[in-house]
Amino acid sequence: MENYIVLGLNEGKYALSISEIQEIIKLQPITEVPCGKMFVKGVINLRGRIVPVISLGSRFGVREAEPGASARIVIVSSDTEDIGICVDSVDRVAIFDELLPPAVDSTGDATRDCLSGIGRLGDTLISILDLQAVLGLRGGV
Repeated sequence: MENYIVLGLNEGKYALSISEIQEIIKLQPITEVPCGKMFVKGVINLRGRIVPVISLGSRFGVREAEPGASARIVIVSSDTEDIGICVDSVDRVAIFDELLPPAVDSTGDATRDCLSGIGRLGDTLISILDLQAVLGLRGGV
């Protein structure tokens, strides 16, 4: 059984495999940089390394809430670099009771394009993110 980290974004809950996460840090100032992808917020200095940061809300085309005290940056690794993902909260570690395939959608919705499946946790369904698609490295970007 794989462990997942459950992330909060607006009213939604999403999950990433714990094996994809390097670390979770408190929100810190992000320096804006010009970029062709609208969901890239900028960069942070993480212990001497420059790390690009994306907004999960912008990635999904939803209005971003004002960051609260529970906002975090989840540091993940792509093939070539570490990348930060801004989320409203990091809620818990979960082991899903059941893993289901993502719902079929022909609308090209960015959120659905970024899902690898759905996890059932009791009576709750949580969308499991396809990290490579979220980062814009695969899928309907």
